[in-house]
Amino acid sequence: MQPTEFNSYLAAATPNWSGTAQHDSRDNRAFALLRDPNGEDATAHANLKSEISFLETPRGTPPLFVSYYTENTPYEALANRLRASLDRLNLPHRIEAVPSQGSWVANTGLKSAFIERCWAETDSPICWIDADAEILRTPHFVFDSPFDFGIVRRKGWYDISSFVYFGKAPVVGEMIQNWAQMCRDNTNIWDQALLTLAWYKTAQTGQISNLWMNDGIFRFPRPFVRDLRDRIFYYPYNTKIRPFVDQKQASNDLKAFVDTSKRKDNELGSDDICPTFQRALSTGSFELPATVDSMFGL
Repeated sequence: MQPTEFNSYLAAATPNWSGTAQHDSRDNRAFALLRDPNGEDATAHANLKSEISFLETPRGTPPLFVSYYTENTPYEALANRLRASLDRLNLPHRIEAVPSQGSWVANTGLKSAFIERCWAETDSPICWIDADAEILRTPHFVFDSPFDFGIVRRKGWYDISSFVYFGKAPVVGEMIQNWAQMCRDNTNIWDQALLTLAWYKTAQTGQISNLWMNDGIFRFPRPFVRDLRDRIFYYPYNTKIRPFVDQKQASNDLKAFVDTSKRKDNELGSDDICPTFQRALSTGSFELPATVDSMFGL
């Protein structure tokens, strides 16, 4: 893979390509990676204003937006709001009901199997969105995307799996299969952390192109006055991303409703990824074993 193949898609961001993945500054964020285990990796860096230009560039063909919700829980009403937001923007979607598995972790663990099925049953790329979210405006940055995988990645290692793009290359199918199997084998670990591990495992031996989306695409719960402040003082001057996805984080409130038991003592999530694995992700090192033990320092 050569950076030139992606330059036209990323043109508005005027990317600076290099061989390093390290990034600590908002003025030098790594927002794309072309992984080539048999050659040299290429990382695209850009500042915030350039990223905003990229995010705002109109494009033509959307992916299929997919989601599910658990029956007889408050997620059903939230999923209806998600569906309405997709319809308002004429975005294709597939939102299904599934039986509750009795706990929040078990229910989220269904995500990988659902995405595996949706990915196999459609010819187009798909974009997962959590049922407790709404689309605020058209996310053109996942339209006509040449990338295999797109996810919000914070701090170079912390993935947020509430909005995830999956292309149609065979390597993506391999990654999804790895993820689904990991979720079946590790029912005490959040699917979000296992998606990071599945990506890492796949990227160790496979060519895969990655768009690391900025967490500014999300609107997280906050007072209305902060929305007003941003609309007046930040968005007009391209000093902050105007959100595309209203991420309600309803799981924080609804987890107790769904759960039939307290959090398991051995339950693990993204916050539990050990420092050694964090550094490997942040620096683009693929030398660690792609195992649960390695990821969590067990």
